[in-house]
Amino acid sequence: MNRADRQGRLQTIKVLGRIAYRHLKDAEVVGNIEIYDEEKQVRVLEEGDLSAELIAPFRAWALPTEYSRIQIRFDGRKVFEIRWDRAGSFKAVHFEPGEWERVLIDLPDPIPM
Repeated sequence: MNRADRQGRLQTIKVLGRIAYRHLKDAEVVGNIEIYDEEKQVRVLEEGDLSAELIAPFRAWALPTEYSRIQIRFDGRKVFEIRWDRAGSFKAVHFEPGEWERVLIDLPDPIPM
């Protein structure tokens, strides 16, 4: 994959991540977990074959280097995962193009809580 293809793929991943985040930030909180001594809040969205999860720090005193993660599964299979932190780090962990992208993009706009 050449540089232009990688850059285009990364931009696609970022756009999909922003769409997923927009839907997940107001999704139902299903609990809190501790990962690597960091407390995280778990939010889940399920729409048909698409399920998405946001794990993010929720404490006011969370360090800027504490990561957040979005993971998307489609038809039970992981198709997307990104991680980032408030310090500016971003990593595309997994991306499998497919029908799930259209399902995510076509979700109705979330109703803010």
